[in-house]
Amino acid sequence: VGVGRGYCNTRMLQRAAAAAAPKRWWLANSGSAPLLAPAYAAHQRSVPRLPIPPLGETLERYLRAAQPLQTLEEHSATRAAVAQFFDTDGPGLQRLLEEADAALPHDSSYLESLWYRLAYLGPRSPVPIHANPCFTLAPPSRHTPPLERAAGLLAKAAQWAHALRTGTLTAPTAKGGSPLCMALLPAVLGTARIPRQGCDVLHSASAPDAAAVCRRGEWYSVPLFDATGAPLPPATLLDSLKQLPPAAAHAPAVGALTAWRRDEWAEARAALSSSPQNESSLKAIDEALLVLSLDDSAPASPTELARASLCGDATARWYDKLQLLVFADGQAAINFEHAPQDGAQVVSLASHLAEAGEHEAGEHEAGGRRAAARAAPPRRLRFDVSPELGAKVEAARACAAAEAAALDLDTATVRSVSASWAKGRGVSLDGVVQLSFQLAHRRLTGGLSSTYEACSTQSFSHGRTEVIRPVTRESAALLQRLEEGDAD
Repeated sequence: VGVGRGYCNTRMLQRAAAAAAPKRWWLANSGSAPLLAPAYAAHQRSVPRLPIPPLGETLERYLRAAQPLQTLEEHSATRAAVAQFFDTDGPGLQRLLEEADAALPHDSSYLESLWYRLAYLGPRSPVPIHANPCFTLAPPSRHTPPLERAAGLLAKAAQWAHALRTGTLTAPTAKGGSPLCMALLPAVLGTARIPRQGCDVLHSASAPDAAAVCRRGEWYSVPLFDATGAPLPPATLLDSLKQLPPAAAHAPAVGALTAWRRDEWAEARAALSSSPQNESSLKAIDEALLVLSLDDSAPASPTELARASLCGDATARWYDKLQLLVFADGQAAINFEHAPQDGAQVVSLASHLAEAGEHEAGEHEAGGRRAAARAAPPRRLRFDVSPELGAKVEAARACAAAEAAALDLDTATVRSVSASWAKGRGVSLDGVVQLSFQLAHRRLTGGLSSTYEACSTQSFSHGRTEVIRPVTRESAALLQRLEEGDAD
């Protein structure tokens, strides 16, 4: 912009940078993610882009969300500030946003880059509790020993990945039949978050074919596919898992580092990677299809299971990837790194995993001795951990333990309210739950607070999650009547 002639238009540079940054981030993250099979091309083309709302509509929505949380005087001041913004800086910023959106590929979203930088890869807090969600998996109809349960789940995960790669996985649609975006599905498995100073990055393997298995702090690689690329049956995987050797007395337990603050983990990983052996083992974990953690604990209640799944023993975890957790009594769960996908994508995998156990008994028996003969022994992933790195592992473990101890977690099963109960009364079950949160908060604190409820934008290209603001003038009025005893 005229630098050679001795001048530079600063505003033009700012606008160019604002437009270029989202595209640069898209290319570094979504743009480098695994591609969908060609069979899904038509499906993806039918998914619309996420539109940018007009500025006036955005501001009006903001005012509606703010009103029930403010006094009349506060809301009047907010309205004045919004009006000033609309008359001054707002239109220019709206234009920059629209230009940034126009610079992106068609199969993308202007919000996606912001999610990566601000919501997922940029925060420096540890990912357990703060970022990684978990699912507990329903138990099979019969008691299943832990290694058998693990083999069945690994087989189902490999089958799901194979179906997605070959284009045979059913393309998702909404209830009305409209297409849902599949762009994030290939990153559910085979993708790892890599710690970097200031902001992390994502790395996706081109064709992941093994699981990284953690047992008592030691790491192993277990093949999940045969030489033709077909998923191995549960019986073969069970035989491989049975060949896991007893754990060493003093395992390095480097997985605890993934539960540390991100900049400290980045520094520790750089030191760990200085050894070629360590770098090779890290690469095997990063590029594995998924992590399997064989946990020695046996949670005795739903609350204990939820805690162990969300923030269990950090020495037996790798929080930078999707993990299958299998406990000593055969209970199982998923804990997943949130950056490359949302719950909607992991639910697709979890639904497939839910079938594991119901039919796997026959599959184990059908595999028989022929499958055992084809089983590959686990390959140990060795780590050379110096005393200095060992101290960092211990610091990370202590950090994770302190974070878990500070978490107040409990579970409850409410049997008096259900989907059929809500349907019979012509009300939304989600609405009842959200109002329950608001009423409980009001009774505890005497007031209302802004409430976050996640929703999916998977109906749009590269849709992630967005926010519903369920505290409204109407909900506030209903709570007031409930408190006054003037509502049924």
